[in-house]
Amino acid sequence: MKIILTLLTCLLLINTGANDNNNFKAEFNNALKKNADISELAQGEAAVINIWATWCGPCIREIPEMNELVQEYSNKNVRFLAFSNEPMSTYKSFLKKRPDFKFDYELSFGDARSISLLKALDKQRGGTAIPLHILINKDGEVEEVFIGASPANIQKIKTFLDKQASAE
Repeated sequence: MKIILTLLTCLLLINTGANDNNNFKAEFNNALKKNADISELAQGEAAVINIWATWCGPCIREIPEMNELVQEYSNKNVRFLAFSNEPMSTYKSFLKKRPDFKFDYELSFGDARSISLLKALDKQRGGTAIPLHILINKDGEVEEVFIGASPANIQKIKTFLDKQASAE
């Protein structure tokens, strides 16, 4: 499902109260500026965004496959961003129990504004299910939003990345 820029702008106006932003990337970047860990998306840069949590079994199980994509597309002008409602301290406690766990994404913890903005895009379940994946193309448009960890979803992400890599 491709969400056109006009509809996405309307969605943002309704869900965030924003009235002076032209597209999702601009609104999202405004939210990111408040997060010291993740800077804004560059022009012409695609993004794979994942909302996850340490308590979410499917989220944790898909991370190794997602990390493979991060490595495969490391030089393709794509950013991989992961957001969690949990504080960094929860993640650090999780890592003590799972020292072998590795997450290659850029990570953000407790960034409520960005998470709220992202979850507003989930029309299927109203932002209640995770992992939630959001694919933003190089034009700053949300190309697809879907939930769940599965081989089919990994393939959706790979197909999106292949298309974005060829659009250079």
